[in-house]
Amino acid sequence: MKINLTAISALLMSLNVNAIDLRIDNVKLYQNESQTFSALSRLYIEDGKIIETTSMDQIAKSADEVINANSQYIVPGLIDLHVHLGASGSNYGAEFQYLPVASHFNSNLYLGVTNIVDLFSFDNTLSEAKSLTEQQIAPNLFYAGALFTNPGGHGTQFGGAALEVTSDDAIAALWQQHMAKKPNVTKAVIETFSGHGKSLTDNQLAEIGRRSKTAGLPYFVHVSTLQDGKRAIRSGATALAHGINSELIDEEFIKLMIDNKVAYIPTLAVYHNHNEEHENQQISNQTHLLKTVHKKLQHCLFENVPEPSVWKKQVWKKHNIAYKNVITLYKAGVVIGTGSDAGNPYTLHGSGLHNEIQALNKAGLKPGHIINAATSDAAKVINQANVIGQLKPGFEASFILLNDNPLKNISNLSRINSVYKSGKLVNRDELIAKNAKILPQGEKCHAQTEIANKATQVIDNFKGELKWQPISDKMMGGQSSSQVNNTENELIVKTVLGKPTGFGAWAGTQLMFNKPADASNYQGIKVTFKGSNIPFGISVYHSEVKDWDHFYTNIQPSSQWQTVKIPFNTLKQFGYGAKKQWSAKSLSGLSFVWRTAPNTEISDKRNKILVKEISYF
Repeated sequence: MKINLTAISALLMSLNVNAIDLRIDNVKLYQNESQTFSALSRLYIEDGKIIETTSMDQIAKSADEVINANSQYIVPGLIDLHVHLGASGSNYGAEFQYLPVASHFNSNLYLGVTNIVDLFSFDNTLSEAKSLTEQQIAPNLFYAGALFTNPGGHGTQFGGAALEVTSDDAIAALWQQHMAKKPNVTKAVIETFSGHGKSLTDNQLAEIGRRSKTAGLPYFVHVSTLQDGKRAIRSGATALAHGINSELIDEEFIKLMIDNKVAYIPTLAVYHNHNEEHENQQISNQTHLLKTVHKKLQHCLFENVPEPSVWKKQVWKKHNIAYKNVITLYKAGVVIGTGSDAGNPYTLHGSGLHNEIQALNKAGLKPGHIINAATSDAAKVINQANVIGQLKPGFEASFILLNDNPLKNISNLSRINSVYKSGKLVNRDELIAKNAKILPQGEKCHAQTEIANKATQVIDNFKGELKWQPISDKMMGGQSSSQVNNTENELIVKTVLGKPTGFGAWAGTQLMFNKPADASNYQGIKVTFKGSNIPFGISVYHSEVKDWDHFYTNIQPSSQWQTVKIPFNTLKQFGYGAKKQWSAKSLSGLSFVWRTAPNTEISDKRNKILVKEISYF
């Protein structure tokens, strides 16, 4: 008998075409409605989606790939409702470390966070994220783009990208800018930054809320006080970004939340992580959550942990209030969602969400409540309840596999065996290797201060041996600029001040010494210069000051050459960072800076000075 090989081959190919992409056997599926796991089941996946789930006693359908999960537990991919992809989780100041979006995507995927909501990033960050999603497996990104805030309010400290509402009439044009970014959510802020100006009015908040509702966008409002929480709800908020942490909520607030179906995203951990690390080494001890965190960033964060601010300590001490508010709202039927605020110091991408899950557990939520908060309930908050967050036909096939039941111990949720994103197995070892190669951009951390050299009288006579660097608020997203040139034994500095950020606008030049200088034999610094239209600042850098809070004073402009003496005892710290005792024994550099106050415009935005000599006296 002659065998028709062509016919057999065609038959096999047709069977192959009809085969399902992936079948996973012997899994226990998380069921969000009952907060339980199923009996051993089969999961069928096609084109990145779940198409069917069955019990193991039903006849198995053919699939291109079959995996025996050996009785593992399967939970939907986690959702972080509050991240900032433009920040790495490092400390701010001199030891700030920048990491690209790729690093944050890798860290989230490694820990099963398959969906993230970015609540404020610059265009370049979002562009980078979009490019990555086209090139590799990446978390689903939902974003607000910029945020709405008052002039000089919270958000503007990061530069000119925030949508500053100067009047009711300004909202229409700002809304067009917002929608041009094709956002998935809207974010507004009820909070001034360092007390600058008044927050958005009720009318402004309501108008933004009305436009969000018309556009079908979830409306997140950043709040911190009980009064502001009520204002946000009345203005149409669908979710509160941050909870009420320092005062107990009342019946009116609870009723407003329920009647208006507002979700509560408490971000408990971001307020406590720095303290928890300083006091208990809680973050650094969780080594299984830090596999994708570069060694340099770990070194910067976990060695010589700085003292938390007074404000953070106060919030940390009141954590029982924040915990009680979460439980009260959950029992009342309010939807709780998980958000980490990743990017803030000690709140790292990926691991930050697991820190938040632990905090919710400490607050008293049961494991099933927490899993729902991080999956099905979080999906509701961003209008994705029919797409992500559950293990049902039609939903995205993104999930994590666990050996141990997270309903018995929520910490098992972070002990991950495998992660799948849209039906594809994530190579977690490869993510570790990739992040190990992405070096954080920033100064070396915790560098020991060298023994200072005795300072020579002349600091610089501009013969060309020393290098002055331009500095400006562009490093924080601002619009100011600086140009520095050495010519004919003179230093020429030209600056242009842009739109003020939350720290004002600033530009100038700085000189960092090769080794610390001991100038204790001198009384101060003298500068020979001419130029400028307005007063400008001179800062003397103290080696112990690790942030931007340098010792400074102002110099008046001069159209003629003049020499100004600045006694050390007239220098004062700027006022934002950690306070240090002045000493001239270990100086690390100095700078000239033109600055405007936050929320303050000036007419003289362009300035120029010429400097002939800087020395001690």
